[in-house]
Amino acid sequence: MTKYTSANLQALFALGQAEYCGLYQFNLVNGGSLYYSSGDVDIYLNIANADGDPFWANQYFTSGGSIGPYFDRKDNKAKMHQAIGLQVDTLVFDVIPASSTINGASFLSCVRNGVFDGAELIYLGAFWPLNTAGGFGKPIVPTGTIKKYVGRVAEVDASRNLATFTINSYLELLNQNMPRNLFQATCVNTLYDGSCGLNQSNFTNTGTALSGSLPWSISTNLAAPSPYSYNLGVITFTSGLNEGVSRTVKQFTAGSPGSITLIAPFPSAAAGGDAFSISAGCTKLQQYCAVSMANLANFRGFPYVPQQEAAS
Repeated sequence: MTKYTSANLQALFALGQAEYCGLYQFNLVNGGSLYYSSGDVDIYLNIANADGDPFWANQYFTSGGSIGPYFDRKDNKAKMHQAIGLQVDTLVFDVIPASSTINGASFLSCVRNGVFDGAELIYLGAFWPLNTAGGFGKPIVPTGTIKKYVGRVAEVDASRNLATFTINSYLELLNQNMPRNLFQATCVNTLYDGSCGLNQSNFTNTGTALSGSLPWSISTNLAAPSPYSYNLGVITFTSGLNEGVSRTVKQFTAGSPGSITLIAPFPSAAAGGDAFSISAGCTKLQQYCAVSMANLANFRGFPYVPQQEAAS
């Protein structure tokens, strides 16, 4: 990982005195980013003051103010473990959610409902001269930043008033079973990936939720697709309290109204008129791939391999 240090930041370090805080940028799997500062002031990475730093792009990092969330408690700072080689580096830190929200839902409920699962974290150090003016409603533009860690959210433990994040470096992606592909009846592709070859947009439709929807069941007048099915597909809200949050569809039932039952609930119940997109799922079986998805050429299952007890 390249650690860029601007000329202005090097000059600040030469003075031997500087203010510092940590910056946390979460890039969520389903789109969108969240920006938090561990200091008691907000930080603004103004691209006009970037001094050549390629990361700065007018990001605004909130300190939480009176509602939180609060990162890096004084008695429990972020703990980073890094080593040379192929060992997975880790970063562990606590967050006090207080009364903070994400898209209208409480921070802790979003944690419990998987909003941060698999998200990318970029952790930076921000530095600026001592006694720089800042405060409520007046963010500080630091002299420079240093990118200290990049990884993915591996685990989040949530208690009543605390969330503990464990971040693993991207070396974790090398921890794969070998061989990657097994002889099995179901397809080994991931739906819509490069091996599958299907374009997700061709199997995606839009709809709106009806009043009376529940976090685990969406009422809708969406028509049934043909010849594919929404079962085991993905629904993503594009407006409302659940905007940007996705869930796997357990079962789609057409009707007036129909329903979309989910494997895991959304953080909040959808309101009438909330818009969503929904994509087809896949059973991984040869017949479904051939008939419903018209993609038999890319099917990578082995349905004719004898059962283990029948093999000689």
